[in-house]
Amino acid sequence: MATFEDYLKFEVTEAQEDKKQLRIIEKISLSKETEKAIKAIDKDITIIAVAQVYCPDCRATVPFLKKFSDLNSKIKIDYRSREIAKEFFPNTDEKIKIPTLISYVDGKYNTFWNEFPVVVKKKMDENPENFEDIKYNFRIGKFNAEIEKELVVYLTSL
Repeated sequence: MATFEDYLKFEVTEAQEDKKQLRIIEKISLSKETEKAIKAIDKDITIIAVAQVYCPDCRATVPFLKKFSDLNSKIKIDYRSREIAKEFFPNTDEKIKIPTLISYVDGKYNTFWNEFPVVVKKKMDENPENFEDIKYNFRIGKFNAEIEKELVVYLTSL
């Protein structure tokens, strides 16, 4: 299982990419409701996070996973680079979108996040002319409250 520290080293193309991720994590503050919900999870959950530290979409998503796993030892995050994650997508020659999040619970895999959270995809679909602005706002944290909620709802439903 690859750790968060391993993730920080996946194909880092610029010297400061890992430091960007660490600065973002420091800025993420979870709500009291989220902390309570995450701490209350009492079953083992593994999330396979296909992510690369250079990816701005990953930097917007991974901090939540790190915070959740720090709050509850039952939540394990297995970080995988695109190359290592190909085992989950054997029938595709396409480049795997990142971040892709796959839950592994009770012996079953489920892809529940593919590049963008549902809230961002919905806004992009409703406003295709604003796609780049919406993506930019996602990357700079404008959807953090919605991302936090979406992830908590999913994890507590497992």
